[in-house]
Amino acid sequence: MRANKVAAVRRVLSEAALGLAVERGWDNVRVEDIAARAGMSTRSFNNYFRSKNEALYAADLDRSAAIREQLRARPADEPLTQAVINAMLAAFLAWDNLDRDLVTKVRLAVATSPLGGEYLKAHAARETALAEGIAERLGMGLHDDIYPRLLATMVVNAVRVAVEFWVDSSRATSLSDAIRDTLERIAPGLPGPPTGR
Repeated sequence: MRANKVAAVRRVLSEAALGLAVERGWDNVRVEDIAARAGMSTRSFNNYFRSKNEALYAADLDRSAAIREQLRARPADEPLTQAVINAMLAAFLAWDNLDRDLVTKVRLAVATSPLGGEYLKAHAARETALAEGIAERLGMGLHDDIYPRLLATMVVNAVRVAVEFWVDSSRATSLSDAIRDTLERIAPGLPGPPTGR
């Protein structure tokens, strides 16, 4: 129950950060502004995040944790690459109501800000979570073989490309459909698991 409450508060703060970024430009947003928008004190904000940049990327970090859980939930007899694709789609399904214009505004708002470190952290967390899930599904440790990291990197980067393409295109399709299409295109070229797995 506590974990759910923490996740809910983090989501509220992250959404407040996102809204303020669009309205003011990220350089004009302070931690105090985010806390006030969320109806809490700066001290409370600091219980959940170390910086405003971390708050902005919180949803991405939380989604990374969900990817591993989604992969765990896939049927044991489902082929690995299909299970990975389905797990990624499930983790990103909540983005189906995402507005392209909003995403474009956020990208513009943070374009001149030093957010690269937080973006890279979220991206690395997604790769690690997926790699851990793949290794677990194969009954191996993350450091037993390069395969889990290799497959995770390929899939996560394909999703990144799909999201960027979807945002920049004018096609009338949902984000999950864009991700599904991208993953299905690369699926035949994804490497199979190590022999004996």
